[in-house]
Amino acid sequence: VVAVDFTASNGPVNNPRSLHYKNPSGWNAYQQALISVGEILEKYSNDRMFEAYGFGAKLPNGQVSHCFALNGQTNSEGAAKVKGVQGLLDAYSHCLTNIELYGPTNFAPMVNRAHECTQRIRVPGSGYHVLLIITDGEITDMDATVNAIVDASDKALSIVIVGVGPENFVKMKELDGDDQALTAANGRRVQRDIVQFVSFR
Repeated sequence: VVAVDFTASNGPVNNPRSLHYKNPSGWNAYQQALISVGEILEKYSNDRMFEAYGFGAKLPNGQVSHCFALNGQTNSEGAAKVKGVQGLLDAYSHCLTNIELYGPTNFAPMVNRAHECTQRIRVPGSGYHVLLIITDGEITDMDATVNAIVDASDKALSIVIVGVGPENFVKMKELDGDDQALTAANGRRVQRDIVQFVSFR
């Protein structure tokens, strides 16, 4: 499962300094991250299919969404799937021309979506999911995200957060949980550390 941050903090897409810059002569920061990490992840998928989503954008219908199919299809079963890294790049480019960068930056809906995906694993041990979140790190629903991670921490799921841009990513490192285990609002602690943060430079 791949989730791309389309919030306004990334900068206007026509600005060369934007992380989502529509670069006519090369890849922007998000495309570079999709390629680099996507090529690794697809090796672990038999069918090379990704469920690809965006979050934090205003859609063509005027609705702000924190979990929408990157390819513009409805969120019905399987609609968000694309094939391989090229499928990710094509869906990303299509999305960028059809949405407006907006906000806020909420991770919890995407964590919950990945959690739902684990429910499809019928036989324990027969499948595993990885949620890849590519973001500039300006999270606005920290508490809800921590709760969602704790709830999913006993499932067949790992979360890889890739930070793009110049931020210091303090909140992302906190979600990583290496220094201190995450604890939900109800006092429940993570069953295991399922989050790994990587800064993409």
